[in-house]
Amino acid sequence: MTTTRTALACSALALAGWLAATQASAQGFVGGSIGQSDIDEEITTGLITSGTVDGKDTGWKIFGGYMFNRHFGVEAAYVNLGEVSYSGTFSGFPVTGGKVELTGFNIAALGSYPINEQFSVFGKIGLFMWEAEASDTTAGLPFSATADGTDVSFGVGVSYNFARNFGVRAEWELFKTDDADAALLSVGAVFRF
Repeated sequence: MTTTRTALACSALALAGWLAATQASAQGFVGGSIGQSDIDEEITTGLITSGTVDGKDTGWKIFGGYMFNRHFGVEAAYVNLGEVSYSGTFSGFPVTGGKVELTGFNIAALGSYPINEQFSVFGKIGLFMWEAEASDTTAGLPFSATADGTDVSFGVGVSYNFARNFGVRAEWELFKTDDADAALLSVGAVFRF
């Protein structure tokens, strides 16, 4: 009976120590990033049957989250992947001034590996709740359409901490949609609290 109580007391102390260490390294964060987006031309499927597509634009995001400890956390972000420009024909009718804007909310599990006090590498996997808004002029008539969905997202990156509460990060992310993949290569600032 005494051995059992001693084992329970040691286990409780170990758990309390682990929780205290976890809480000491736990912290919330907010930030923003800007960079180059590249959206696959398949996003124009059903909008043109032939023509030209430019999927590169400026993308940005605002994010926030919580690190439970030095290695694991969660992140939520509003992501604007910019616009895809397109023109050409749809079943023989001319299409001009086409654009598709892709935005969404991303929720991801975040894994981090500190290399030293300043540098760390991280990866994430999550869900991207996206909306694509298309507009153009087809055969002289205005056209618009909206599509939405939820698909998977991935990301990898590196971060550098100037201080305990401020750092920068560079990352590459891939956001899936029904018809196309959208990549974002960005750099941004992170504020921790």
